[in-house]
Amino acid sequence: MENFENNTPVESSVLRNMKINEYLFEAAKWGKFLAIVGYVMMGLLVVLAFVMMFGVSLLSKAAGSGFPMMMIGMVYLVLAGVYFIPVTYLYKFSVQMKQAVESQDEGLYTSSFENLKSLFKFMGIFTIVMLSLYALALLIAVPMAMLFK
Repeated sequence: MENFENNTPVESSVLRNMKINEYLFEAAKWGKFLAIVGYVMMGLLVVLAFVMMFGVSLLSKAAGSGFPMMMIGMVYLVLAGVYFIPVTYLYKFSVQMKQAVESQDEGLYTSSFENLKSLFKFMGIFTIVMLSLYALALLIAVPMAMLFK
């Protein structure tokens, strides 16, 4: 495995490459846009969760429906909480990368890429967890469907 710490001159020339900086700056702008949209959508999800928990829950009780709208609202709140993590990593990456390109600060480049790495790591772990839950659901659903056939 290569030792990247001994390649300081190559690192510096990469950071000073104007085309790379242009791409990173544009990626940071789009990342910030997507993060802001993500925060807005998260806010709407939280508002919708409270509407489901309190507004629709009261209406369903008045109508005599036994469907637990409070639980659906709680699920929405959990989803908003999980969504907060990758959106925050994306926002931090974007802000720090824009500052790094403007100031040519190697520490900001490093911190920005650390947030990008954390975003990808979170999304990878989240994907593995979701695929595992889908597989578990299939392992439970298929025998149950055969049982009640």
